[in-house]
Formats: sequence, C-alpha cells, structure tokens
Amino acid sequence: ADFNKTARRVSAKMVFGQLQQTEQLYGKHAAALYAQAADFNKTARFYYMKAQDAYYLANAQASYDDWRRARRQWDYFYRRK
Repeated sequence: ADFNKTARRVSAKMVFGQLQQTEQLYGKHAAALYAQAADFNKTARFYYMKAQDAYYLANAQASYDDWRRARRQWDYFYRRK
C-alpha cells in the first residue's frame, strides 16, 4: 500500500513537471490540450481493459459450454447399450 502511494506521488510530480515543461515550450492552451489528451487516454485504456476482461470471460464461458457439449456427446455414445 505504501509503495502505491509513493508511486502515485512520484507519478503526480512527474506529470506536474511535464505539464510545466509543456507550458514553457508550447503555451498554456497546448499544455491543457496535452493534459486533456492524457486524461482521455487513461479513460480509454480503462475501458479497453474492461472490454478485454469481458471478452476473456465470454470466451471462457464459451469454452466451458463446448466442453460440456462434448462431455454429453461422449456420455451418449459410450453409455448406451
């Protein structure tokens, strides 16, 4: 937990430092646009990861359904008399 807090503080300092440098190089408007783009990128990555998780769960369920179907078929052919 302490590592995460420290990492967030260091990350926030780095972002703030980058924002100041961007302001100096390109002006406040461009720096604000870069900050907004970074925020959109963070949001997009969050939803991308959620979509990947949903895809993985759906694929796992489909695989399980295929396995159950194959097991039923196996039981049908090898249990009949």
